[in-house]
Amino acid sequence: MVASLSLLAVAACDSGPSGPGSLVGRVTGDMLGGVVLEVVGSGIRSFEGRGDTQVYSAQVGDKVNTHRVLLVTPVGGEIQFEILVDDVGMEGPTMTVVSAAGTDNLTQMAASIDVRVER
Repeated sequence: MVASLSLLAVAACDSGPSGPGSLVGRVTGDMLGGVVLEVVGSGIRSFEGRGDTQVYSAQVGDKVNTHRVLLVTPVGGEIQFEILVDDVGMEGPTMTVVSAAGTDNLTQMAASIDVRVER
């Protein structure tokens, strides 16, 4: 009985998965065709598109842990991508919309774009 209680106590303290893996990013806006994000966070390895999303990224020159990421989709709507990280248990990166355009290639206001990261 004592052993099962101690196992239960250890399991209750588990903070979730850790180690290398990926986080899922979602960007939504009205007929969103492309967006440029500034992503800041430690342990970021790379970015990959999901579905029909194309991703282009680069580390920002002299800024530590800062990346510029261009996400493009030909169909519009929600843009999904993955952030490959050293530790999925890390604090999530912060993302700021630098610029965005609709499928009509017209500029969209950054305030109308929603960006989320999920584990």
